[in-house]
Amino acid sequence: MAKGVFSAAHERLKQAAATLPADTSAQPFVDALTELVQARADTTGFVTLPRWAEILEWHFPPDLPDPAHVKE
Repeated sequence: MAKGVFSAAHERLKQAAATLPADTSAQPFVDALTELVQARADTTGFVTLPRWAEILEWHFPPDLPDPAHVKE
């Protein structure tokens, strides 16, 4: 039962995400959530911590120094 509910909810999530304007400030959150749910759908039900970290790092990278503002 849960698998069917998950599949249907996953489809609704993808449809809702597709309707959002791309320039919304929530876009990184939407993209990360969508990718995390897809990663769950692609497995037997368990997404490893390294995969979670990879997805979150991709959508929320650490602040890197701006090369234009480097002290000499």
